[in-house]
Order: sequence, then structure tokens, then C-alpha cells
Amino acid sequence: MVANADEEERGQMPKVVDKARMRDEILEAAMGVFVEKGYHASSVSDVARAAGLAKGTLYIYFDSKEAMTTAIVDRHFATLEGQIAGGEPCETLDAFLDELYATMDIPAEEASFHRVFFEVFGPSFASDAFTCHVARFFDRLGAHYADRISYLQQRGEISDQLHAPSMARALASMMDGVVLHMGLFDINRRRYRRMLRETIMMFGAGLRPIPDKRV
Repeated sequence: MVANADEEERGQMPKVVDKARMRDEILEAAMGVFVEKGYHASSVSDVARAAGLAKGTLYIYFDSKEAMTTAIVDRHFATLEGQIAGGEPCETLDAFLDELYATMDIPAEEASFHRVFFEVFGPSFASDAFTCHVARFFDRLGAHYADRISYLQQRGEISDQLHAPSMARALASMMDGVVLHMGLFDINRRRYRRMLRETIMMFGAGLRPIPDKRV
């Protein structure tokens, strides 16, 4: 970064800006504005004012309101992917189901984001570009679970008659739906956990190999 003339005359070093932190602060301000005013009633100027920045400075980081929207969604999904992906695959179906339960047993405050998400970004799904952007997250989630299911099929833990990619995408849809219900309909924690156990039990039953009755 080049110092301006005043800074050079005073012998001061220019202020170093943490760009990643600044982006996060802008996105936090944007989310607050979108929730308060509504997405379509909000402007870039509103976000800049909430972030304590000049509009021109904000444009250095995001060239439009739509770019901020996409970045907020990306940040949310990146956090989810960080929680789900990684680690060694489970060795048994029961361990896999326990892992799914732990993944879906999210805090109530995290579930509440989904209500805000649809209130703020629901209209954005009219955009094919935005919809495709969100769909790519579920494509990656489906691919992750397809690998997990295929591995357990090789170990004889899951029926080899099932199509792993299809089951994995169904799993991703199921997870999304159950978590959405908690956030959108204020399901209390006790009821949610019971619903979660039953859902995973049903899914697990459909994955188990069918015993050979001829034996």
C-alpha cells in the first residue's frame, strides 16, 4: 500500500487494512441491514453507512448488493462444509448414523439462521444464477456422502443394491429439510431430537443389507 502525501510528510506509516476482516465486517453489516429493512429495500449506501465506510470504499470489496448476498451465502455454507467434511470415513453403518445425528443436532441459534435466510434471500431464488450457486453446495454435500456410502458398501455395511449418488443426494435433502423445520417452525429441542432420531433410524433401515433368506 502506498502512503499518501500527508502521511509521508508526517513520517507516518499508512494504515494496514486486514482485507479478510474488513470483508467480514461488511457482510455482518449487510446482514443486519437486510434483516432490518428487507433485502430489496436496502441499498449499498445503507450497508456502507452501517459498516461506517464510504460507499466508494465498500465498492473496493463488493461491486454490488448481489455480490454481498452471494458472499454471505458462501460464508454460511463454508462453515457448514467445514463441520461436515474432513476426517476419516466411518467403519460401520451405526457409526455413520451417529455422525449424521451429531451433524444435524445443531444449536437453536444456528437453526434460526434459516428463517432469516429465507426472509432475506428468498426472492433471490428467482435468479437462476443464485439458485445454481446454492445448488452447488448440495452437489458437493451429495458427493461427500456418496463417497461415505460407497465406502460402507465396500465393507458390506450398506446394501450394494443401492445407488450411492442417489442415496447421498436424498440424504442431503433429508438433512436440509429436518434442519429447516427446526428453524422455520420453532420446534423445541426435545421434540427436534426425537424427530431427528426417528428420521435417522428410518434412513439407516433403508441402507442396511437385506439378509439372504436362503442361508
